[in-house]
Amino acid sequence: MLLAIFVAMPAMAHSLTWGVCAHPLGKKEPWNDPETEIATLARYGLTTYRFDIPLTDDRSDAVAEVEKLVQLADKYHITLHPILYVPFTYGDNVTDSGKYPATDEGLEQQGYQRVYPFVLKFASKISDWELENELNLLPDIKTGNGLSVKDYNTPKGRQWAAVLRGMARAVHDAGKAAGASVGTVVDTTYVYFSFIEYLEQQGVSIDKLAYHYYYPGDVNPHQISSPDGVTVDLFLAMKRFGKPVIINEFNAAEIYSPHNEGKPYNDAKALAGLKKHIGYILAQREANLEGVEYYELYNEPAKDIVESNFGLMKDAHQARIQMLLAAFYAGGKLSPEEKRILLSSGLLTQAELNGKAK
Repeated sequence: MLLAIFVAMPAMAHSLTWGVCAHPLGKKEPWNDPETEIATLARYGLTTYRFDIPLTDDRSDAVAEVEKLVQLADKYHITLHPILYVPFTYGDNVTDSGKYPATDEGLEQQGYQRVYPFVLKFASKISDWELENELNLLPDIKTGNGLSVKDYNTPKGRQWAAVLRGMARAVHDAGKAAGASVGTVVDTTYVYFSFIEYLEQQGVSIDKLAYHYYYPGDVNPHQISSPDGVTVDLFLAMKRFGKPVIINEFNAAEIYSPHNEGKPYNDAKALAGLKKHIGYILAQREANLEGVEYYELYNEPAKDIVESNFGLMKDAHQARIQMLLAAFYAGGKLSPEEKRILLSSGLLTQAELNGKAK
């Protein structure tokens, strides 16, 4: 009964920030108009914007592009959440094209030198800096089932720990030099929390834990089955780190059905699962959860069937019901027609739309 009350009351959402992942540095549709992307967030009450920044020689335009995003974020009152990548991300460029020795010390220097000047430039405008993305899923980074810290003590694991050690040190040094409050964010997936422990034991300074959350409607996040058969409460596992947490990729696992189950995508089932997990997130009181970011803003029909269904928006001009649901829980303004669509979908009752608990 308690869960139903929290699901029904969008006013409870004010304690969380709600945002979306996007790709504003892309040059092709639908990612070639960052102002439309950011304006769309503002239109629907979403306030954070997660995006990639490759700090590589072939992306010398990154500074100019982020300067534009900072201006747009100020204009539309959006908080930017960048993800930093260094040359080692791409094709195991250990030496950064000959700049550093092919050692862990050289990798730490690569991470530091690529990140420091960039963060220094934007430290007064951007507070949270995410270091890479889903590293725990990389081939050869772990042995065993990935549930123990020692499983990540591999050559690849040590290399990435060195890179992130340099990146994290650069973020904090740049923040001090700029007189700004900045912090590092590192993500993990599924029940692979030992990866975060491993990085910290290797000297990586992590200020905020990020988690990528994709579960079907019939799965309870307080009862996740791990590879060793043990049941894990995700929110208690997050709490254990004593850090702020952001779920910075979130969507319905039913989107993966064409790949995982060989079944056609079922939008109604995905929406029901999405709403159910929003309810779990709002009801939990274990983790120090700061916010949630949906993956992602637009559908990408040019890609495979899974990527075609992640979007809150069908395209830059047409909202899916997913966006209307996201806006409802974020406290965004919905038109009478958008409310009618939500009501006819069966996801929300009139009482819920009116902000009244059942």
